[in-house]
Amino acid sequence: MSWHVIRSFGDSGHQAYMRFWDPESSSFRFRTLTCAELTREMRKTDRWYVAGWKIHLSIYPADYAKALPALRLFEDRVESAGLVYKYAASRGLYEGFEGEVKGKFVTIYCQTPDEIPPVIHLINQLFTQEGITPVARSKIDELEGLRHELPLLGGYGFVRYGAFCYTNGLLDLSDPSRAPMRDNRHLPFPRFRDPARLAKEIDLFNDLILPIR
Repeated sequence: MSWHVIRSFGDSGHQAYMRFWDPESSSFRFRTLTCAELTREMRKTDRWYVAGWKIHLSIYPADYAKALPALRLFEDRVESAGLVYKYAASRGLYEGFEGEVKGKFVTIYCQTPDEIPPVIHLINQLFTQEGITPVARSKIDELEGLRHELPLLGGYGFVRYGAFCYTNGLLDLSDPSRAPMRDNRHLPFPRFRDPARLAKEIDLFNDLILPIR
């Protein structure tokens, strides 16, 4: 296994959406349930989409051993919130990551965008305490995945809106009539028909976003 997975989506409160045609209104509509409410049979019968803001944490491989105690302290603080995340299972595996996964030490799947500020402030505190060096921007610019994400205060975290599980696509939650979209990992967030939907979410952590030089 390439990852240590902390909690599963199947037990989480992440929102899952299914797009369906409603003959009564002659229009497409969304049905939503939490991942914990979805059964395996429901996932087989219909296509469900789970997406949102995911935080990627990046470190130098040499700091892998330092990061493990920080993650244990992180888990002590977030366990009660049921945060779903995963981290590279070993330094060797982390060093061997390629393509869009390269440089992604931890992936945190936020249920709501207002989780981003407290998570980043906590990570910054714990990683700094352990003497973990933020990865240089010049190095991030060489990474196929992270270079397209929004860099966050502290230098450890990067965020983008994308698919979480069950499918690799996205629904435009501002427009049920729009067909499912491909999750373009070269964009920090999708282009919804109504940009205000994501703009309101970005406002919740906008002061943490660093300028990309």
